[in-house]
Amino acid sequence: MNREELTSLLQRLHTELAARPQVDASTREALQTLDADIQRVLAQSDEQAANDPQASDDQGDINALAQTLEAKLETDHPVLVGTLRDLMDRLGKMGI
Repeated sequence: MNREELTSLLQRLHTELAARPQVDASTREALQTLDADIQRVLAQSDEQAANDPQASDDQGDINALAQTLEAKLETDHPVLVGTLRDLMDRLGKMGI
């Protein structure tokens, strides 16, 4: 998956979130944090990420936050969970 496709998937998550005003503020904030973390990791060059121990910490933070969000959204917002799972699957395939 290339970065453009990943960006498209992130946009889909934003669109789905905007369509669900019942999602609480803390969950919205956590999703925004996840997005920012993903954008930051993607902005790093592959070489920099390979040589930077912080990069693997960032990836661990992204995975932990995504898992927390998945558990929080699973019952009330299954469409968001589906998109979140797609996103995390594709990030995993990219090595993030």
